[in-house]
Order: sequence, then structure tokens, then C-alpha cells
Amino acid sequence: MIPLSEEKGERAIALVLRYGSLISTVMIALGLALMLRRGPNLPLAADHRLRLPMLLPKLMHFDPEAVTELGVLLLLLTPLFRIIVAGVSFALERDLKFVLISLGVLLVVLLSISYAIEG
Repeated sequence: MIPLSEEKGERAIALVLRYGSLISTVMIALGLALMLRRGPNLPLAADHRLRLPMLLPKLMHFDPEAVTELGVLLLLLTPLFRIIVAGVSFALERDLKFVLISLGVLLVVLLSISYAIEG
């Protein structure tokens, strides 16, 4: 029998993964639809990096590339949120070993994302 708090933690993790991937997929599809509607434009660079300071102003103008980038960013952040939810769940269960493992994994993911984002 799974303890009640563990079951709630698993349910929260499942919700984060389900809705994170769903929202990011919708954003990417919306960005692609906007690109198709706009017509051909300059191709994206092969070494394209996400520029966070420019993302919000571009989103305000429904720039297709910015909408697609937001979807990709949300897709990248979904596992991050999952790790955070798991860490909090382990902390509520007072399982120090798994809290420390979650923090280590979180550090690795944050380092990877910081490399991908140019800020």
C-alpha cells in the first residue's frame, strides 16, 4: 500500500509532466501556425540560442519565432518543475537522501539550461 503523501506526490508529478508537455506542444504548434500564416521569411540560424530579454517584447507582437521559442522553453522547464515537485514531495516525506539526490539532479539540469540560454 502506497502512503497517502507519496500518492499525492506522484499525482502532482504526473500533472506537472502532463500539463507542461501539453502547454509547450500547443505553444510550439501555435508558433508554427503563425509562421505558416506569415509566409516565407529568412531561415533560422543553425546555431540559434534563446535570448530571454528579447522574448517578452517579441511575444507582445505575436512573433512566430518567439511563440515557438516559448514553447521550447516550457518544454525544457517541464523536467525542471518535475524535479522541484519531487524534491518537495521527498522533503514532506522527510526522506533526506532523496531530497539531496533531487537537489543534485536539479543542479545538473540548471547548468544544462544555462548553457542553452543566452541572457
